[in-house]
Amino acid sequence: MIRRVSLDLAGLPPTPDEVQAFLDDSSPNAYEKVVDRLLASPRYGERMAFRWMEAARYGDTNGYQTDGVRDMWRWRDWVIDAFNSNMPFDQFTIEQLAGDLLPGATLNQRIATAFHRNHRTSAEGGIVPEEFRVEYVADRVETTAAVWLGLTVGCARCHDHKYDPIQQKEYYQLFAYFNNVPEKGLVYNFGNEEPYIKAPTADQQRRLAELDQNISNAKRKWKALEPQLAEV
Repeated sequence: MIRRVSLDLAGLPPTPDEVQAFLDDSSPNAYEKVVDRLLASPRYGERMAFRWMEAARYGDTNGYQTDGVRDMWRWRDWVIDAFNSNMPFDQFTIEQLAGDLLPGATLNQRIATAFHRNHRTSAEGGIVPEEFRVEYVADRVETTAAVWLGLTVGCARCHDHKYDPIQQKEYYQLFAYFNNVPEKGLVYNFGNEEPYIKAPTADQQRRLAELDQNISNAKRKWKALEPQLAEV
C-alpha cells in the first residue's frame, strides 16, 4: 500500500526506513500521515508536473530539423512550484494563458505564459516564415482546446462539421487571440527565439539586488567626495 501511494504521489518507491516506519506506526491515521508527508515533499510537484509538461508539449529543444536547444526550465520550475504550493486551478489557468496581461504582472506570472512558447519552431532555411508563424498560432489554439476543453478542434480549422461542437468561426476567434505574439516563423537553430524576457531565479534576483545596492552606495560615496576633489 505504501509503495503504491508513494509511486502515485512522488513518482518514487518508499525507502526501507519509510516502509519500516509505516509498519511500526499502529495509529489509526498511519496511512494519512504517509500521504501528508508525500504531499509536503518537493517530489510531489515534480510528479504532478510531469504529466502537465507532456500536455504542454514541453521540450528543451525546438523539435524540428536540427532540433536546436532552448531554455524552458524556468517555466518547468514554475509548474513544479505551482503544484507544490497548491495553487488553485483557476489561477493556474489564468497565469499560463494570460499571466502577462494581469495588472502589475509579476515576473513569475510572465514566466507562466511560456506554456504557449513550448511549441515546435523551425530553423530550416527553405521554409516560408509566415506559413510556419501561422502553424505556431494554430498549435496554441489546438493545444489550449485539448488541455482545457478536452476537445480536438483541428477539423474546424478548415470547415464546419455537424458533429463538432466548435465551428470554424469560433476556431478563428480563438486563433485571433493568440495571433498577437510578435514572433517569427523562421527562428534560431540554437537558443530561445524572440520575444523573450530575462528570468533570473530568486537567488539571482537577491544577488542582483545586492549588486544594485552596492552600486548605489558607491555612487553616493563618490558624490560625497566630489566637492573635495574639486578643491584639489
